[in-house]
Amino acid sequence: MKIAATLILLLIATVTFAGDNAPWVDMKDCPICSNVSSEEGLMENMTWEHHLTATGVMTVSTIKPDYQEKFDRAKGRMKEIMGKVVAGEEIQVCGYCTSLSLLLKKGAKADNVTTQASDIMVVSSTDEATIAGIHTHAEKTIAFLGAAHAGHDH
Repeated sequence: MKIAATLILLLIATVTFAGDNAPWVDMKDCPICSNVSSEEGLMENMTWEHHLTATGVMTVSTIKPDYQEKFDRAKGRMKEIMGKVVAGEEIQVCGYCTSLSLLLKKGAKADNVTTQASDIMVVSSTDEATIAGIHTHAEKTIAFLGAAHAGHDH
C-alpha cells in the first residue's frame, strides 16, 4: 500500500510539472523567488544548500553578516506569498515553489531555525508517500543547484 501511495504521489507530481513550462527555480519572474534577486547583492553573498534526511529535506541558507537584513526582508516577503499559495490563492510561481506548496498542502511540515549566519528550514513528514515526494523535490533541487553552480567557487 505504501508503495502504491508513493507511486500515486510521484505520478501526480510528474503530471503537474509535465504541463507546466515554468523553470524549476526562477529568480526573475517567480513572485516568491524574485524577492531574493531583488535585494541588491544578496544572491552573490549567500549560499543555498539542500540535504536529504530520513524524513524529508534540510535546506540551509548561509548569509554573509552584511546581507542579513536584506535576507530577512526577502524571507518575510517569500513566506507571505508562499502562505497565500498554500492557502489556495492562484499565483503563478516556479516549479520549486509549486512543488513545495503542494507538499505543504499534503501535510508536510516546514520548521525554521535561524542562527547567526544561517537560516535552516526542515521540511518533513511521517507519511511515507509525502516523504518520497519531499525527496523527489529535494533531488530535483540538488540537481538544479549543481548545474547552476558548476564552475563557481561557492
